[in-house]
Parts: sequence; structure tokens; C-alpha cells
Amino acid sequence: MPRRLFILLPLVCMLIACQPVRDAQQTVAMADSLRVNEGITCDDSLALAEAYSTLGHWRLIYPDDYARSCYYYGRMLRNRNDQVSAMRAFISGTHAPYVQRFIPLPQFTDYHILGRIYSNMGTMCHLAKEFELSYDMYEYASESILQTSDSTSYYYLLNDMAYELAEQKLLNESCALLSRIDQECTDSDVRSKVWETKARLYYNIASYDSAIYAAKELYTCGYFATSGYVTLAQAFWSLQQYDSALYYANIVMSMPCASEQEKFNMLYILAYNDSSTCKEESQKRSETREDIDKMILDPLHEQLTLAVDLLRQDRHSKPHYFIIVTIISFALLFFVWGILFKHYKVRIAHIRRKEEELYRSTQELNAERNVHKETLINELENICKSLNVDDNLSKTLHIKNYDSMKKFVNKKLNMFVDKLEAKNVLSNREIQFCVLVLLNVKQSTIAEVLVYSDKSIKKTKDLIAKKLCVTSASLRNYLIDLAIS
Repeated sequence: MPRRLFILLPLVCMLIACQPVRDAQQTVAMADSLRVNEGITCDDSLALAEAYSTLGHWRLIYPDDYARSCYYYGRMLRNRNDQVSAMRAFISGTHAPYVQRFIPLPQFTDYHILGRIYSNMGTMCHLAKEFELSYDMYEYASESILQTSDSTSYYYLLNDMAYELAEQKLLNESCALLSRIDQECTDSDVRSKVWETKARLYYNIASYDSAIYAAKELYTCGYFATSGYVTLAQAFWSLQQYDSALYYANIVMSMPCASEQEKFNMLYILAYNDSSTCKEESQKRSETREDIDKMILDPLHEQLTLAVDLLRQDRHSKPHYFIIVTIISFALLFFVWGILFKHYKVRIAHIRRKEEELYRSTQELNAERNVHKETLINELENICKSLNVDDNLSKTLHIKNYDSMKKFVNKKLNMFVDKLEAKNVLSNREIQFCVLVLLNVKQSTIAEVLVYSDKSIKKTKDLIAKKLCVTSASLRNYLIDLAIS
């Protein structure tokens, strides 16, 4: 019973330890199902936080599940405007593919979720107006998606990269990416989104007419992006076409999907357009703008700035982080190898000692057996010599007196005749011949007892040796061994 408990205890502990992992995997699978089937993000903060924490402890064994938990937990935090914690979760997710490179454990394979993580980080950097860093994140996302078969998402990310270049007013680089998308991509939604990027690019380089044209082309394609209306309002404002600017600014304000930053930009237009509002209304809108700036945009921008700082710190520390992980991994491997090698050496030394002890014991036992055998042989030879000098030996061993011979020899020579009979290969005469050979009697005596000629004696000896599977020369040694056994 204790042995059974000793075997079952590790299995029970393993099952108990794996149950939280299975629960975490189910939570991640549920979040993934909501995103794929219903297009929404999971909002169960307790379950996601538990999954994120649990899989964090098992990240080396389940890197894909851990990265997915980081993504969905970060998305939930973003929705709740906890930008710093969201960035921290996303950064943890980006570490999942790298740790296993130095350790022989399951490798990371879900590059699609890694692309989504980098894309969200790029969006957060964009909102913080860190366009260069945002471009880098979108580039990492595109490299991850490139390892999957999702070409549509890849071209969306190329467009996002072009958008960040447009925000930096890098005309040539942005146009080169947009031209590549036009040449390679056949997806109508992606090609429509290109007009959104072009509109932003033209606006940033003060080509307002081109920006208005690109934004309108965006809606002609059926892609009603809020950023397009923002660009239209800002472009008309820059061209001092205030009525059109107000029209599109009001559209942005009425759109539920518009961000606080976009509404803030539109409030700026609405608040300072003296041609269409009275001074009281203008003052009221200006105060509203300041309230939004103070209550919403400033805290949001502050959190985004802190989140971006976290990202920058991680990018600077990542090489050191992986160097440390590599050193620790190799140190652990050498430590484990040292322990195993030491155990192996101790085990080998123990086995060798056992083998040496066994060899010595065998040698001693063989020596004792040889001494005992020599003693028995000497005793047997003495008996044989004593019988050879008996004058009545020929009469006692004569073939006609087989039964009396058998009784006599068994008594004198350790049941020798019974041992020969047990082999069931010799006749009575041949057994009688073996007795005479064992006693080492003269050939003339053998001829007298068995009534054999000298030639018959030789043939009989050869035949008996053949039956006993020995040679004629070693027949007596065989009979001696049989007698003393």
C-alpha cells in the first residue's frame, strides 16, 4: 500500500497543478471565440487576470497560450483606459517567442497573435504621437504576420506603417509603401484604406485639396473611417472653408466610434469658428474643450506617455534581458549536467566495485571448488587403486554378474552405475566397460572380464565416447567428473 501511494502521489499532484492551467486555457479560448465569432473583446477581468497570472507561471511550457492571455488581458485593460498596465501585458506577450530559443522546451508558433500584440502597441504609440516608435511596432507586427498565411492583415499593417510615415511627413517613404500595396494587394478593403493614408499624408504636407480628394475617394470606396472625416474637417478649416469644416466636425462629434482625441480636435474647430457662433457659445465650447483636455485627454496622454516609456525601457533592456536569460539557462544546464555527471560517476564506481567484488567472490569460489574437486578426485583415485589390487575384481566385475557388479560399484563409487544408466544411451556391457575404464584397469583385464579382443576394446571405447559426446582421450576424465558429482 505505501508503494502504491508513493506512485500515485506525484500523479495526483500533477493533476492538481494542471487544473488551473486548463481553466486558464479555457478562458483564453472563450476570449478568442468572442473575437472571431462576435467581433468583441472579452470583458471578464477576473478570469482574464487569473489566466494571465497562471499562464505567466507556465510560460515556458505554454508560450502560445501565454501570449494569447497577454493579448486579451491587454485589450481588456485598454478598453478600461488602463494604458500602462495594458502596455505591460503586451510587452510580456512579446517576450513569449524568445525565451524558448535558449531552452529545449516547446517553441512559440502563434505569430498571428504576436502580430496583433505589436499592432496594439503601435496604436498606443500613435495615440501618444510617438510616430517613429509606432512605425517600429507596426513593422514588427508585419514581420510576425508574414510568417502566417494572412496576407490581408499583412497589407493592412503595411498601410499602417505608411500612415505613420505620413504623420512624420515622410512623403517618399510613405508613397513607396502605398505603391507597393496598390501593386501587390487585391483586397478591396485594404486598397480603400490606402486613401485614408493618402488623405492624412496630403494634409500633413499642407496639400489640402489633395487631402480632401483622397478623403472623398475613401468614402466613395465605401470605407467610412472617422479619420477621413477628421481630415476633411481639418483640411476645409485650413482652406478657411468654415461651413464645410463645421459640417464634417459635427459628423465626427456624432460618431460613437470617434476617439476622444478626434472629438477634441473637432471641438477646437467648433469652439473657435467665430463666423458661425456667438461669443457666448464660443466661450462655452472653449471651456468644454478645456474640460475635455483636463479631464480626459491629459490623463490619457499621460498614461500613454508612461506606457510608451515602459516600451522604450523594454526595448533598451531586451538585449540584456536575453543575455541574462541565456547565461542563467546555460548555468542551469551546466549545474544539472554536473549533478547528473557526478551521479553517473558515483553509479559507475559503485557498479565497478560490485563487479570487482563479484569477480573476487567467483575466483574464490572457483578456487574452493577446484580444491574440493581435487580432493574428491584423489579420493576416487585411491579407491580405484585399492580395487585394482583386489584379486577377486575380475570375478566381481564380470559381465555375467551385472547386478552384483552394479551393487558393488554403486556402493564403492558414489552410485556411479545409476548415474550412467540415467543417461539412457549405454547398454549394460557398455556400462560395464565404463566401470573398468574408470577403475583404470589394464587392457588385458578388460578383455578377460568382457571377453573382448584388443581391437573390440578400441572400437567400444570410441563408440561410448561418441554416445557421451566426448573424445576417446577424455573419456576417463568425463567418467571421473560424473563419479564425483
